[in-house]
Amino acid sequence: MTKFSTSLTLNASQEATWKVLSDVAHWHEWTPTVTKVEVLNTPEIKLSNRYKIFQPKLQPVEWKVTVLTPPSNFTWESRSPGMHMVAEHILTSKGTNQTELTLTFAFNGWLGSFIGKMYGKLTAEYIQTEAQSLKKRIESS
Repeated sequence: MTKFSTSLTLNASQEATWKVLSDVAHWHEWTPTVTKVEVLNTPEIKLSNRYKIFQPKLQPVEWKVTVLTPPSNFTWESRSPGMHMVAEHILTSKGTNQTELTLTFAFNGWLGSFIGKMYGKLTAEYIQTEAQSLKKRIESS
């Protein structure tokens, strides 16, 4: 398994942060790491909902929501032969107007280990950019 993680504190409530983070259909509006989101079920985040995410320098990937605990976290997963990717989005309240955001991304499986090494630098950059972009979006609202 190859795993990447980043955390930062946002100056916003957990609920306000969740509202933007969980609105997956509109991620392309605030992070440059997502160019398009294709909603395959309903736009609202729900368990088992699927989204096709388009990102620069990467092939489109279909993600399925496998864990959902509003307003604290959601996990989604993508599977293909030899590879299982897992992305966690975790929010922890740090008081009335502060929230800790943690994003993790793991590549599993024999092919996942190879892809994780090959795309490690880009993956680390993307989750850092996504965290910083969410912070900017939330704090400028």
